[in-house]
Amino acid sequence: MRISSLTYFTASLSGMQENQSQIARLGEQIGSGQRMLAARDDPLSAEKAMQLSSRVAVREQYLANQQKAGLALNYENTVLKEMEKTLTDVRALVVQSNGSDTQPLRDQHAAMLKNMYLHFKDLANNRDTEGHYIFAGFNTNLDSATPPFQHTQVYPTGPSASGTYSGTPDGALLSSQGVRSITVDDGRSVQVTDNLENVIKFSSPVDINGVNTTDMLQALDQIAITLSDSSLTTAQVNTAVNNAANALTDTLGRLGNVQRRVAATTVEVNDITKTTENLVLLEKNALSDLTLVDKAAAIVEMQSRQTSLEAAQRAYAQTSKLSLFSYL
Repeated sequence: MRISSLTYFTASLSGMQENQSQIARLGEQIGSGQRMLAARDDPLSAEKAMQLSSRVAVREQYLANQQKAGLALNYENTVLKEMEKTLTDVRALVVQSNGSDTQPLRDQHAAMLKNMYLHFKDLANNRDTEGHYIFAGFNTNLDSATPPFQHTQVYPTGPSASGTYSGTPDGALLSSQGVRSITVDDGRSVQVTDNLENVIKFSSPVDINGVNTTDMLQALDQIAITLSDSSLTTAQVNTAVNNAANALTDTLGRLGNVQRRVAATTVEVNDITKTTENLVLLEKNALSDLTLVDKAAAIVEMQSRQTSLEAAQRAYAQTSKLSLFSYL
């Protein structure tokens, strides 16, 4: 079968152009690192890549929320532990106080309780890393002049008045406890703050030397006032001390319930975070397999095509010189 010169030259030229086009495409893939330079290159893979990219973006947003929730819980847990330590120290000091102690010793204990009161009050009105009151419920924008737990210390004179709470009341609308939550997964939220109104507030008044105290701040202030009052009898001081110690025990129990809630939620968030991180990693790997080029294989293919192109160009150049006139 005879092949005309025109047919040969046309086929050779088409083959060289195709090789040049593939070499250029491989160069772009190697330079960009992307296997698909346009959706038309592989429509099915492009659609899968878009779906994976969307899922990765959603999971990464959830991952950011999980990390934010973990930070909030760890911060609250730190404050709660310090509150527990403070109240435990207060209770130990109150228990060792006695109406038969010398007045200088009672005054010393009262002065210590005064400072413990201030520390506990600061903890109750603590702010998170964003400047929001941790235990204010939804009222996160209270200014420094209006903290959630307010009480005026009157030690060493008395009697002490009840404190007030300016945060979201326990049982308020939108939440049964006036707390905040963060969405950490599809249809899944976790509580990241607690309302301490019913931790600091007593379920029923506690009598401390004739004063019906209604909250822990008032009780701490009043027991300090009682210890510093030299006119009271041993029996009066002991009764006040016992009532205050019982109130502290009850408060520590309620505080412990909050701490257990925070600990359980922290474990939950950590588990969700690990799962999300693993899913993000798997989906990113799958996305890479779909979109990223194998540079080593692409370089080998490009070199092979360059070699083939150079051979075809040399053959074309040699063949194009042939003519019957060369043999006449």
